[in-house]
Amino acid sequence: MSRYGNLDFDDDWYDRPLEKHFEHKQNVDQVTDKRYRAIQRAIVEAPEESEWNAWDEVVNWRNGMTLADAREFKRQMSESGLSSRYIEENLSIVNSFLKELLERDVIDSNPVAYVLDNTDFEYDSKDKIERSISEIGTYLKRIPNLQQRAMGTVFSKTGVRNGENYNVDLPFLHLDHQAYYRVLDQHDVTLKDKVKDYPDSLYIPSEPTVGESFRSEERLLGNKRKRGTRIPIDQETKQALLDWVAVRPETAYPHPLWVSPVGQPTRIGFNNTNKKLTRSWAEETGLVDDGTTGKFTPHWFRHFFTTNMKPGRGHHENSIPPSLVKYIRGDVEEDIMKIYTHNWGDQVSDQYLDAIYHFGIYNRSCQVKRKE
Repeated sequence: MSRYGNLDFDDDWYDRPLEKHFEHKQNVDQVTDKRYRAIQRAIVEAPEESEWNAWDEVVNWRNGMTLADAREFKRQMSESGLSSRYIEENLSIVNSFLKELLERDVIDSNPVAYVLDNTDFEYDSKDKIERSISEIGTYLKRIPNLQQRAMGTVFSKTGVRNGENYNVDLPFLHLDHQAYYRVLDQHDVTLKDKVKDYPDSLYIPSEPTVGESFRSEERLLGNKRKRGTRIPIDQETKQALLDWVAVRPETAYPHPLWVSPVGQPTRIGFNNTNKKLTRSWAEETGLVDDGTTGKFTPHWFRHFFTTNMKPGRGHHENSIPPSLVKYIRGDVEEDIMKIYTHNWGDQVSDQYLDAIYHFGIYNRSCQVKRKE
């Protein structure tokens, strides 16, 4: 019992803990609108453009929490590329929420407090890794692993989120080439209607959600899109994907595009991209120095795409309208989604293909050997 005795808190704290917490923040603590939005982002729903998930999206805390839950919440924020300062802020917000529930006997532990107390946060420099289109092209063509090269090319040319790339299944990818059609026939795969009549396109649906089943598979990462998006595939990305598909191990339903070759082929591990593509290969090809890879993550490509495709920015002369950048990225603006969804030809595909940068991956062989 607290030093105030039994205060007989409102039963709603047990029935509606989230709602009561937010009401308390507004009416009692009277937090600013900016702080209130930050609390919502950390506890209930992370921003649409983020690669991490809020506490309530990651942890089933109502049924009990463990230290592993708190560490997983922190880990997925770190893997997404969030700064140490932002991670500490989100942990502190969740800690405040759980502390409030603990005082009211709604929960019986606060593992986030333990993680906070036992983490030394080293604030990252605000300096971001800047790389030109030429430098990224050199990096990609020096990767001999066809899967990692293709994956990096998709990230670089589309700005899709890590989870969206991770969740791609063959029925959502239409490569207009006989070799690809043969692969589909061999696997008895039927293209989805969203791409069936749109050669050289990739469809990113909204449905995959962390921890929920999608196409009979529980997904470890979510897509975080409110509406599905059809994205054009240019010739360079197409070639990279065809190279990978040609050697891709055969898999069963739901036929993931990215596959772990170890044992029975299944969807690639969700940490693989960070460990291999943006760490091992980034270092081996000389794109980044050892020790600075923490700033180079799958999410980095999203900013790279945005910077180089918007008018007057980046290292690329051509550009597309900012609204089309938002459409391809999956940023939520209802009017934009409606316009481009119903005007695929000259409004999306042609503009994108005319403007997208070229890496020169297939101009000449340029590869490095793996380290022993």
